[in-house]
Amino acid sequence: MNNTEHRSTSRVLDILELLSQKRTGCTMAEISRYLEAPKSSLFPILHTMQDRGYLRLDGASQCYLIGQQAFLTGSAYESTKPVYDYINGLMEGIVRECQETCHLGILTGGSILYIAKKESPNPIMLRSHIGQRLPAYCTGIGKALLSGHSREQIAGLYPEPLKRYTENTLTNLNSLLAELAETKKSGFAYEHSELTEGICCVAVPLCCQEKVIAALSVSIPEFRASEDALSHIKTLLAGSREDAEHYFEEFHIYESHALY
Repeated sequence: MNNTEHRSTSRVLDILELLSQKRTGCTMAEISRYLEAPKSSLFPILHTMQDRGYLRLDGASQCYLIGQQAFLTGSAYESTKPVYDYINGLMEGIVRECQETCHLGILTGGSILYIAKKESPNPIMLRSHIGQRLPAYCTGIGKALLSGHSREQIAGLYPEPLKRYTENTLTNLNSLLAELAETKKSGFAYEHSELTEGICCVAVPLCCQEKVIAALSVSIPEFRASEDALSHIKTLLAGSREDAEHYFEEFHIYESHALY
């Protein structure tokens, strides 16, 4: 914490940021350990946040989780971003047509951050959530985002060998660079069970002034990923990419932070 920060306010924000990344929540002891803060100082903060609805306490696990009020506050912020509404409309159209889950993501370091999601109506689908971070090199949306990076930038993000998540994960930097070169050429990035077994993904980078600022993806279980289904998804993504990039140019959306 720097000298200009208020300690209690910083603790509130630290707790929210921590729990946004811990989907199953954290006990007070875990929060204390992660934040290197004494339980005695955390207790009144957690109690107040729970009373105000920003946190909820699971009785069985005794884990704190993000509460409804935090969601409502975030939703109010989204409504101030016309570009967010526009992209959400495109995503709704994609899901309506292909019945599969659509994500909007940005790159943060070597990870992707989901900033919007439209869920498939099918009962079997990829389980994900807004705010989730995943390694970019083994996801379709991540490869779309990385396609704007140079070889030197990619090498700076990832030490070799790359961590293996499934038998299909690329662990060699040269193999990753070859895929990214193909994405630049074709405009599409792919994942085939590289992070999550049984899940395929098709993604497109969203650019403005030749800079990748975000990416759109559709995730689909392998058993539904027929050639026709993937071709249809690519057509939908290509059309949405064209619409989004036209919007970016018209309204001068040049950086990823303008989307959220």
